[in-house]
Amino acid sequence: MFKTINSVCPKDCFGSCSLAVDVEKGKIIKVRGNRNSPVHQGRICTKGMHYPNMLYSPERLLYPLQRIGKRGDGKFKRISWEQTVDIIYEKLKNLKEQYGPESVLYYNRFANLGVAKNCAYSFWYQFGGFTSTYGGLCDAAGQEAIILTYGEIKHNKISDLENSKLIILWGSNPAYTNIHLMHHVNKAVDKGAKLITIDIRENESGTKSHLCLNPRPGTDGCLALGIASQLIKNNIIDDNFIDRHTFGFAEFKELVKDYPLEKVSAITEISIGKIKSLINYLKENPRYALICGIGVQRYTNSGQAIRAISLLPALTGSIGKKGCGFYFSDRQAPELNWPFFPPKPKRIRNSIAAAKLASELHNQTDPPVKAVWIEQANPMTSNPNTNLLAQAMTQLDFIVAVDLFLTDTARMADIILPAASMYEYYDLITGYGHSYIQLQQKIIEPPGECKHESEIYRLLGKKFDFNLDYLPENNLITMEKVINSSNLNTDVDELKRKPYLCPGYQEISFGDFKFSTPTQKIEFFSQRMRDKWEEDPLPVYNEPAENRYSSPDIYSKYPLSLITSHARDKMNSQFSSLSIFKEKPFIWINPADASKRGINENDRVKVYNERGSLILKAVLTKKVPRGMVHTCFGWWDGVHQVNPNRLTGEYLSDIGYGTAFHSCLVEVQKEQEKEKEMFPVPVEGGN
Repeated sequence: MFKTINSVCPKDCFGSCSLAVDVEKGKIIKVRGNRNSPVHQGRICTKGMHYPNMLYSPERLLYPLQRIGKRGDGKFKRISWEQTVDIIYEKLKNLKEQYGPESVLYYNRFANLGVAKNCAYSFWYQFGGFTSTYGGLCDAAGQEAIILTYGEIKHNKISDLENSKLIILWGSNPAYTNIHLMHHVNKAVDKGAKLITIDIRENESGTKSHLCLNPRPGTDGCLALGIASQLIKNNIIDDNFIDRHTFGFAEFKELVKDYPLEKVSAITEISIGKIKSLINYLKENPRYALICGIGVQRYTNSGQAIRAISLLPALTGSIGKKGCGFYFSDRQAPELNWPFFPPKPKRIRNSIAAAKLASELHNQTDPPVKAVWIEQANPMTSNPNTNLLAQAMTQLDFIVAVDLFLTDTARMADIILPAASMYEYYDLITGYGHSYIQLQQKIIEPPGECKHESEIYRLLGKKFDFNLDYLPENNLITMEKVINSSNLNTDVDELKRKPYLCPGYQEISFGDFKFSTPTQKIEFFSQRMRDKWEEDPLPVYNEPAENRYSSPDIYSKYPLSLITSHARDKMNSQFSSLSIFKEKPFIWINPADASKRGINENDRVKVYNERGSLILKAVLTKKVPRGMVHTCFGWWDGVHQVNPNRLTGEYLSDIGYGTAFHSCLVEVQKEQEKEKEMFPVPVEGGN
């Protein structure tokens, strides 16, 4: 007889889904959506349904491993935890003594959300310092843009979308990336709401769209300014709202005069008729919800683009009201306090942009980076320019990877530490799609010799003779201390039963019309854009890097824009190794572009630029416009012999130090040769 235990999905996703986990004889047999969740109401994605496949995968790492071959060739031997701790201790100790603590790069991202991973800093602070990265691979530019414009990142509760009469999906594909929000979009449309989709391709969320606009990649900011110009010109604005709650409208009004319909149509390659149709929809429904996706801010000009897009609802007074608003992410939940931090050391060198890890890893001097500790991350798949990153990794003295599977990154390591997976440790999860705090319960024991990071760091802490009070065990007592130190009016017993709604949560965001900007208003003109980022205070439009206008020499050789998006069956690079999700890698190409190159449906094609190449199956479709190709990211070289990030460049966004993955030009040609192993050739490296 099975029992059901409430828990939560910790993945880096809008959902942070409440789950009901069925357990029988110490084994998870099924993962379902929790019907008692006020947000999720029993809904769950296919990835969540297949968590048992991940937990019990025969490919899961179960024991510590030590490299015995060339770096990157995936040859390891099993060693004991005692040997592992001794090896790591000696390496880290010697590097610190010879070069200083900054010779070790601690690299982590967001494989899982949650407070428990702060245990890492409890160790590295006691180590005396380290090198770290800044910026991000996901939504750094968008977050910064919204903070500069609105002061906070939040939106109405997603069920409020059912009150909308008009919904715009701008670069957003919630059918794949946010199924709970998409549920309410569909219900609104069923009730009669109009749906407009703006995306560089026809996406899966736009099947019910009443109007679809496909701007040229990277021109979203121009389109937004053109829409604003028409709204002002046709008096489809809320003068009272603008006067009371915004700053810098006069300057913004002058700016958008430079974006008449003809100019915007020429730049975005959207017909004047379609833009006029959009304006007519806004005239009929000036109170609307605009949902902006993360892909929009993956260009070099994306911060200003997000600012321009986010200001459109402010023009019509669609902020702080039901059925309206700007949706990017909802970060009303407070950051949980980790009460186990030791004193912060002075020798923390925050000197490498995440987007430039490949090129900057060995540009560090005084001291150089000699070792990398990697957890909650797979940079050999997820970072740009992975061919260059592979070269940089081979030159390191020592690499430790903490992971569940032999990822492309783990293949490069000297030591692999087998990690505990969700349901094998306790955690407290806050998300960015709603404002509930949830308890991730430890439901089963880790298999083999897998350990949660807290246990790994405690083992190393003992060896280094660190204060273990700062390295608590992963248990409910630790979770209770986090709750108490975060001043939350709940406890672990209550969280076992239901999620906890954060105090002060606004179901209608900005319903009090309070904006945490310097002017206390929504800022069309942001002085902080100039002071902090040396960018124009107004959301001006500039061409992004790597296209036919900004980079004509590159374009002459590589005339197709490469766009990589989230796959339905992956969470960034997670789940890629599971056989149930091993679809054949593909590239979407417009039939006209394919015909020019003699490419037919299902042909094997080579996609390439000066940074690298890969072999994919061609899918001919008019869902992508001419001049653009599309694939999904997250495929592993070690599994699929494909990684689109071999092709992407290390471009930074204009603000936020984000990663401009979409500023990327390629060429495609029909491939005649037999498909080859595409993982970077192993190179001798390390000691």
